[in-house]
Amino acid sequence: MRVAIVGTELCALDEAGGGLEHVVLRWADALVGEHDVVLVSCAPGGRPPGGGGDVVVLERPSDLAPALRRLAPDLVSLHNRPQWGRLCPPGSAVAVTFHNFPPAWKVTARSWDATRAFAAGPRMALSAVSPTLAGAAAAALGVPAARVAVVPPSIDPAFVDAPPRAPRGVVLSPNRLLRKKGVLDLLAVASRPRLRDVEFAFADLLSPWLAPTAEHRSLRAAIGRVRNARLFAPATTAAELAERYATSGVVACAAREPEGLGLVPLEAQACRAPVVTTDAGGLRDATFPPNRCIPPRDLDALEAALVHALQHPSDGEAARRAVLAQYAPNAAGARFLRWVVGAVP
Repeated sequence: MRVAIVGTELCALDEAGGGLEHVVLRWADALVGEHDVVLVSCAPGGRPPGGGGDVVVLERPSDLAPALRRLAPDLVSLHNRPQWGRLCPPGSAVAVTFHNFPPAWKVTARSWDATRAFAAGPRMALSAVSPTLAGAAAAALGVPAARVAVVPPSIDPAFVDAPPRAPRGVVLSPNRLLRKKGVLDLLAVASRPRLRDVEFAFADLLSPWLAPTAEHRSLRAAIGRVRNARLFAPATTAAELAERYATSGVVACAAREPEGLGLVPLEAQACRAPVVTTDAGGLRDATFPPNRCIPPRDLDALEAALVHALQHPSDGEAARRAVLAQYAPNAAGARFLRWVVGAVP
């Protein structure tokens, strides 16, 4: 079977991409041994790493329809862009995977007619990376919940081969530096008496974008005003990030807005690090006992959860086993392969 795996227009399908792009590349690697795979990058960029099949690089999404006609795939795998189903060749099946909540899909009334899109029945298969996101996608599209499968993404192999734990009393926030990631909430609790002697470390992370925005600059300044907070250079490799997880006291994912899933807490738990997350969207699906999931923007709950994780650390083995059972590359790749094969009529 010939499978065309299509990226979005936001970032090239290469090693400099964000979380979505890396997930897609690992899924591509899982398919290569079984099928003829071609990666279609809708944003200019370098070749992706690994053995993820042939690569076609497009300058713009408007080039997608003619490119797919030339490739003549049996199945087109789309990500966060259900409206691009109308650009796929009539004879191909279409499998759409949602990584984020509907606002990230860039769907408009002009580009998407759900009634017409699903009139053909099973031709368009749907999945999402978490149970919470699958439910939200079904509601947004007006389809039965059973129409949206859950297909877990994989974490990088570097987190499977986790380094030994050597924790320090540091609250690590390795997410992108955005307000929606709860940076200001973490700074607020960092100044409270029970945590004012604990170091809060924030990744100075813009990826996959290059130029700082006004929001990024304002958050940098806010971190600089808190005595026990600092910025650190983002990890350049997954192995380096695994070391940061292994030496953290607790990894904080204090998102204010719904996340599709949450690769950071999955990676951290694979490295046996305690995590504290909010129950914003799929983050609750990515948080395993004994780790805590709290309401967004609840500063008292955030403070209490961080203090508890620092003072009562677990060995992390139970959460690690739960993560690897679903999100290790072999397990997640096999699940994606089964779903893709089943999506072809």
